[in-house]
Amino acid sequence: MASYIASVFFLYKTIVLLTRSVTGGIIGAGVMALNPNFLYLQTTPMTEPLLIATFVLSVYFLARYLVTWEIQSLLICSFFVASATLIRYDGWFLFVTLSGLLPFWIWGFKNRKEAESSVILFVFMGGIGIVLWLLWNLAIFGDALYFATGPYSARAQQKILKEVGQLPTEGNIYNAVTYYMWAAISNNGLVIFITSAILTIFIPFFIKHKKMLLIFAAAFSPILFNIVALYAGQSAMNVPQASDNPGMFNTRYGMMAIPFIALTLGLFASFRIGMVVIPLLLITQLFMFWKEGTPISLADGAAGLKNTYYTVEASSWLKENYQGGLILTSLASHDAFVARTGLPMKNYIHEGTREYWFNALKNPGENVEYIAVLSFPPDSVYKAIGENPTFKTKYKLIHNYEKFAIYQRTD
Repeated sequence: MASYIASVFFLYKTIVLLTRSVTGGIIGAGVMALNPNFLYLQTTPMTEPLLIATFVLSVYFLARYLVTWEIQSLLICSFFVASATLIRYDGWFLFVTLSGLLPFWIWGFKNRKEAESSVILFVFMGGIGIVLWLLWNLAIFGDALYFATGPYSARAQQKILKEVGQLPTEGNIYNAVTYYMWAAISNNGLVIFITSAILTIFIPFFIKHKKMLLIFAAAFSPILFNIVALYAGQSAMNVPQASDNPGMFNTRYGMMAIPFIALTLGLFASFRIGMVVIPLLLITQLFMFWKEGTPISLADGAAGLKNTYYTVEASSWLKENYQGGLILTSLASHDAFVARTGLPMKNYIHEGTREYWFNALKNPGENVEYIAVLSFPPDSVYKAIGENPTFKTKYKLIHNYEKFAIYQRTD
């Protein structure tokens, strides 16, 4: 909720800073604030609202830097870029985008010396989150690139989807663009999306100070990132409008387009005609959202919950019957199960506990009281201990729901 408030407020401030139009700022902020999908997501523990907030704050302080050329604003901008990199990989793309464009921008509008010093500062501060993430992977898993190459990486997950024909965007730029376009439309509304798409062409003509074009490049980066990720097979998405395998999976990624859309409409609303047209279009879109009913991000989540209901049932049972001791389970596969039990994380042995994890997979009877596994599709714990003699002799099945089972040590 705090992220939602920060996003709306600083988007307003960004538009006012760019246009000197309070009306444009209010209308642009309204596009973001009244979006039913954003309103839903800010009530959930999903990462999108926080990521959007860090993007908007990065854009705002970048705009302040370009207006004043004060190094403090660039420093604050780099802090929020680093924050974004610690939330999701969309933030990495923002960091790379600004690291690539800032040197030419500052050099072109100021001088080479300032470009060099400012970019060094930005890269050091903005990239510290990436460095920390690499060090964390090295410390926990013994491989700095484990997040990219390990069995729980996006690449490994997408490989499984590809084998069953569920990765239609990989290597297909048309599908990558259209899938993300439909996700953006579903989350932001057809009227709002089409209007912003048309107005994007005229952004260079609307902006008085051309150096501010960098702001729109930064705001557009999550859109480009998602298309690139879909094309590269590093991201998966299903949309209801797809001709092959229609459905709902990760459609909320379309929400990452909202900063750019709201910024573009707010810019146009700073002109007299826009002050009239944009509010009318926004009202039309809100009426269409109301007629459609359930927001797509909520419908997607509800559909996903049905597919993993076994974790709801199993976590409720363990919460009521837990008698103490360590629990061995795959956090990568069953994070929802672990979260729903409400038991402290220190009670679990999972992939992040490193040597305890490997030791427990080899000899669970030494320290583990409970084992929670999914037999189909088999998770990593099931694969490791299914034929383990210690597991077969020292554990008994105490709860089973569909393919999810909980075992307890007998001695």
